Amino acid sequence: MADTRDSASEEMIENETTAADACGTEPALFSPSFGTAKEVVQRYTHCVICNGNLHFNHQTDFSRNLTQETAKCPECGIKVRSVIHRLQ
Repeated sequence: MADTRDSASEEMIENETTAADACGTEPALFSPSFGTAKEVVQRYTHCVICNGNLHFNHQTDFSRNLTQETAKCPECGIKVRSVIHRLQ
């Protein structure tokens, strides 16, 4: 059973690296945005290039208490961001 957790953790780390390479940025903890609530939600849920709705994917590693969130625009086909959230 421990092997399964280790391989899942390694897969998540590998996916983080792949996501970072695709985005051109390193996965980071979510940083807050500034502006009104409506503006923050608009920036978080829409593509900065074409303003299309983003599709989100979440992958959780319970052994490390982390969730990786990736956002992709189906209209542009680009991966907009990869963010790692800590679970409490």
